[in-house]
This record gives sequence, structure tokens and C-alpha cells, in this order.
Amino acid sequence: MITHVGIIDQDPVRLITPLLDEAVPADKMVFIGTEQQQKQYDRLASILIPRNIIVEFFIIPDIINVTQIRQRLNQLADQLKQDSRDVWFNASCGLRHRLLSAYEVFRSFHWPIYVIEPFSDEMCWLFPNDREQQQVQDRIQITDYLTIFGARCELSDNPMPESLNDQLWELGQRWASSALELGPGLATLNYLATTCRKEQILHVELSEKQQGYKELGTLLTDLEETGLATYHDGILTFKHEEARRFANGEWLESLVHSTVRAIQNKLPTIQDHSLGVQVYRKIGEREVRNELDVATIVNNKLHIIECKTKGMRDDGDDTLYKLESLRDLLGGLQARAMLVSFRPLRHHDLVRAQDLGLAIIGPDQLGDLYTHLYDWLKGAGGEAHNPA
Repeated sequence: MITHVGIIDQDPVRLITPLLDEAVPADKMVFIGTEQQQKQYDRLASILIPRNIIVEFFIIPDIINVTQIRQRLNQLADQLKQDSRDVWFNASCGLRHRLLSAYEVFRSFHWPIYVIEPFSDEMCWLFPNDREQQQVQDRIQITDYLTIFGARCELSDNPMPESLNDQLWELGQRWASSALELGPGLATLNYLATTCRKEQILHVELSEKQQGYKELGTLLTDLEETGLATYHDGILTFKHEEARRFANGEWLESLVHSTVRAIQNKLPTIQDHSLGVQVYRKIGEREVRNELDVATIVNNKLHIIECKTKGMRDDGDDTLYKLESLRDLLGGLQARAMLVSFRPLRHHDLVRAQDLGLAIIGPDQLGDLYTHLYDWLKGAGGEAHNPA
């Protein structure tokens, strides 16, 4: 039996990812933690048990007393020596005094010790020093990742047929490439679709002024040709609720998600992706819901993409702070986040995003969305191919 051992901390993703690697032998995982980390252990265990990995929680005292911690860890080592054929210590996580104490104990038994390097996601051997580094396979999924950080999620079912998805991608690319010119027309279309949502109907009458908008007329023709809506005698009728949502701004989310899917063919470090992820977190006795427009896991790191078709004049700071907060709460230290905006951004918003470590794709970059998204996702590290 090969047993891995690691210390739970606030960002324990790297304790899980090597265990999901088919090239890394693992029969059992022992998580070291305090009594207060029981819930964290339960979440980690829920990911590994269905994968037929035995799990165990070894409790250490929640004190800053290296002598007592080392004594407790020696007890664990003695137990492991009897139970396991081989023991590997994952030194990627843990508070400094606990980690150094554990390293000292496991090193004294001459057991292999490794760390998962955060950027490259490589398994690096501290002992013995003659083992070669290896890339950790990208196996963790969105649901697993969010579970680690105490959230549950619902992944949306895409009701659109594959042939229509291709049409919508082409339509989204056409709209995005003309973002600056079509902006006012799309703002009006968004307003009309919102009116339908509020009245819970799928048709809306355009005013005489709206009927004269050239850009809006182009968009309505596009919707008709794609079969998403009909326009006759000043009445716009959406075919179904999915079509209304598409016109209400989801076209940009759909475009971004379809682009991520296309990039995956050239960038194998993209291991999972989803559109419209509903995320639920417990805060005290109540459950808080958030939606991630597009979520993807790249090189074992969560990536969140917020898509915005409205202007940010009134809620720019709120949008950016919320995106930063979700990135940190749901993805830990290695997570990354991006805002894709169809409307021009103020200099203030661009500076704020940079301060918060958020990537930005604005309307003048949407015409080359594939390249900008590819470069950002490739920046997650790992092994990848070059785009065609």
C-alpha cells in the first residue's frame, strides 16, 4: 500500500491533484489537521472516496508548540511504518511550523517527500534527489474544485443543438467584431429582452423611434436568420426563453464559452469548462447563490470569466470587487479571473482591475477574442501546444 500524507491549510488543492493523476500510485491519503479542520477534511474525503482512495484524518494539537506537534507526528510515523509499504509526504501545504516539523519527522524515516510547484504544477522531489520532476495530470473537475472550498454547484444543461451552437458562435463573433459600432443597437436589444423577462412574455412592441434604429435592425435580421426570433409589424417575438436570454446578454457568455471550447483543441491544459455555473455557499445558516458566467479549470487552477454587455458607469467597482472576491473564495491562491466587457471601460476601471489582479478584454479586443483568451489561459502554466 502506498500512502500519501499532507497537511490541510486554507488552499489544499495541491493535496488532491496528484492523487487524481493516473501515473501517481496512491492507495490511501492521510490528512493532517486540527479538530477545527474537520469540515475541510470531510470535503476533501468526499472527492477521494468515490475514486476508491482510502482516507484518514490525523488530528494534531492547534498550538504553536513545535515539540508537541513533532511528538504527535512521530506517533503518526510509527503507525504508518506498520501499516504501509511506502509513504510519500506531500509538503505543498500547511502552516510553516507544522510543515517544517512534519518534514523533519518524515525525512528521518527516509520516506519520499515532494511538493507541487504552484505555477508549473510539476511534482518536484525534495527527497530523494535523484527522482525526475513530472507534470501532474490535469484531472480535477469544476465540481471537485468548488467542493474543496466549501461550495456546491449546478452545471447548466445547454438546450441548444450543436448545429445551432455553431451558428450562435458565428453570430456572436460577428457582433463582437463590431462591438463599437453595434453598441447602441445591442443596448436597445438588451432593453427589449429585459422588458420581456419582467413581463414574463416572449414578445415586445418596438416604439417608432426604435423601429428606425439601423443597428438594431441589423441585429433583428441576424436573430431572424438564425431562427431565434421573428420581427413583423414592429413586434419582436423570441422563439423560446433561451433565445430571449441570448439576446439579453448571454450571447457574449455563449461566445466566450464556445471560444474556450475551441481553444481546448490547442491547449490541453484546459481540463474542464462550463457555461452559467450556479454556485451555492453556506454563510451561517443561510445559503448564498452566485453565478459564474464561464468557469474553466486550466492546469489545475480555477479560472472565472465574467461577461458584461452593459456599461459599468454605475457599478464598475462593485463588479470588479465581486469578481475578485469570488476568485479568492472559490479558487484559492492560484485561481485567476477575467472581465470580458462589450462596452468601453473607464480608465478608473482598468486601473482598479490591474490593482486587483484581474485580466480585462474590452470591446476593441473582442474581434480577436480567441488570441487574447488563448494567451491568458496559456498563462496558467503547464504543458501546451502552440495555436495554429
